[in-house]
Amino acid sequence: MSTFHTIGERWKHVEHTVREAALSCGRNPEEITIIAVSKMHPLQSVQQAFEAGARVFGENYAQEFRDKIQEAERTNIHPEWHFIGSLQSNKVKYIIPHASLIHSCSTISVADEIERLSQKHDVITDILIQVNTSGESSKSGIEPAEIDEFISLISRHKHISLRGLMTIPTATDNISQLSSEFSLLRNTLERLKDSIPSPETWNMLSMGMSDDFSIAIKEGATHVRIGTAIFGERAY
Repeated sequence: MSTFHTIGERWKHVEHTVREAALSCGRNPEEITIIAVSKMHPLQSVQQAFEAGARVFGENYAQEFRDKIQEAERTNIHPEWHFIGSLQSNKVKYIIPHASLIHSCSTISVADEIERLSQKHDVITDILIQVNTSGESSKSGIEPAEIDEFISLISRHKHISLRGLMTIPTATDNISQLSSEFSLLRNTLERLKDSIPSPETWNMLSMGMSDDFSIAIKEGATHVRIGTAIFGERAY
């Protein structure tokens, strides 16, 4: 990454690398969305990535998400915003109705609050269910064995659209371990298709970050969340 000195150059490099990773395993690069993870980076950095071609940005912290969107609107930047961080029910008010996609729904209380505020704002909110594929107790997400019950409980909501699954895998360089976790997520998505109210739109897999997105793409990722490889180290 040191070869590329600007955010624009790094974005172009990431875009090229994602494309090559897709082609190398017989996938259409157009099926993969790159989410530029701009958490803890100023709007100026978002602008630079946007000017280079990035169109989807991900934020991890609810109030920063709200504030950055408001600031972007004042400067006439209108990308697509995703919320990708851990979410508590009392923070959902900062997310709705601004998020095009919430990647990290993993509790009934959060789902209920997304439903309540989506109904209030008269919107349908697309969500992904976060799955704990690593088995680590420190990681957020539904355990794979509990996801069927979770879906049955939130499928009644009329203002939530279930779009797929997300995971944050084990922090490891072990390619076999990462492949296994990404494969688990893909297989879970396929297994649940008959349980979803709208199976035709149940097709998103958010997995893969700066260090492992090529592995995730090989295993079927539709959304990769890339921050450091685009923006460099966090600004603060």
